[in-house]
This record gives sequence, structure tokens and C-alpha cells, in this order.
Amino acid sequence: MEHLENQKEAVSGVSLDEEIAHMIQYQHAYSAAARLVTAVDEILDVIINRMGLIGR
Repeated sequence: MEHLENQKEAVSGVSLDEEIAHMIQYQHAYSAAARLVTAVDEILDVIINRMGLIGR
């Protein structure tokens, strides 16, 4: 059965293991980007909403 799977991958040119590894890399990159956006959002919230109250 494994032999047939290897032949199928050779014909299609797609390795499922490689594709899953790429998906995991993309998921980690997306997660890091989401954390960055959250951090920037929190920084802007402090700058806009809290620092403006100092002079009042």
C-alpha cells in the first residue's frame, strides 16, 4: 500500500508531508503576525486614549 502511495506522489509531484510542513510554517507566521497586530493595536490604544488624558 505504501508503494502505491509513493507512486501516486511521484506522479502528482506533490508530497503531502511537505505540504503539511508548509502549512504549519504558514500557520506559525500567521500567528506571529496576529500577535504583532494585537501589540500595535494595544500601543495605539494607549497613545490615543490614555495619553490624551494627561493634559486635561
